[in-house]
Amino acid sequence: MKVLFEPWNLGDAIIAASIARQDPDRILLACNSRWHEVLQRATEGSLKMLPLDLPYVWRHNKKFFSLGDAASLKDQFSPVQREQMEIISIRGDLRDWIAAQRIFSGATFSFTGWRPFLARKLSNFDRPFASGEQPVRNRYRAWADAAGISYDQLENRYVHNENNSSAPIVIHIGAQWRSKQYPHVAELVEVIHGFGMRTEILAGPHDPLPERITEISVKRPGWHGLIAYFRQARCVICNDSGPMHLAAFLGSKTLALSRCSNIAEWLPPGGTSISSPFAPLGYHPIKQYWSDHILSDWPQPDAVIRHITI
Repeated sequence: MKVLFEPWNLGDAIIAASIARQDPDRILLACNSRWHEVLQRATEGSLKMLPLDLPYVWRHNKKFFSLGDAASLKDQFSPVQREQMEIISIRGDLRDWIAAQRIFSGATFSFTGWRPFLARKLSNFDRPFASGEQPVRNRYRAWADAAGISYDQLENRYVHNENNSSAPIVIHIGAQWRSKQYPHVAELVEVIHGFGMRTEILAGPHDPLPERITEISVKRPGWHGLIAYFRQARCVICNDSGPMHLAAFLGSKTLALSRCSNIAEWLPPGGTSISSPFAPLGYHPIKQYWSDHILSDWPQPDAVIRHITI
């Protein structure tokens, strides 16, 4: 049994889920229990998942040496069962490796991604990637390689839904940090409406709104509603975020806007990248990545509309 060890954010969990759904009888997904509902809804209950709630992934009040609720997994499997498991991770984070060793003692461990992790954290390690001398590793390809899944097989699950031209264009404005949020949403909506197309603007429960976008014009659906909007959309426009990965996972034509990190590392199969020329080429994001600083030099609405079939 292969166990995909992915305790981090929604986007990370969805990338791992794209691999787990290829062979749900032999692949378990261990991820934060916050994401179990949306992943089960998106796959109609086909995934087998373990709750991997580790305190060191929290945004606040991190606890680096506690397994938290994930400690209960140590008693869920017998020593014989653990010996038959291969625990897989592509993140390259030493904290993951230590936690996995403590939880699944006796298993086989296949952990990769050490160099990309160091390059993401330390600019000195990122120099060959930032210069374009070496390409970054796409995480979907990395997970496929680590789990022994053909990337062609993975791509075949990312065929776009063919919704009619009257379906709305969905714009998801959510971002954990304002630095990752597309600031030209109002102008983009005006351009889309100028071509006679409809839009739906979505956001997460606590997402701030960009300039000139008011609460009355935004919907904040739960998981069930969000999945429905994405499945019915003509296309989905969003930044590099969990919703981007979810839209592509559901078969939506997905346009990914990026400015503060290299979208090549994160782009789903079949996704379209619309990236700022000022976006980094390597793994290391710009300095303002983890901030609420509103960035300039994003792709303009005219550059986005060219990727929508009029």
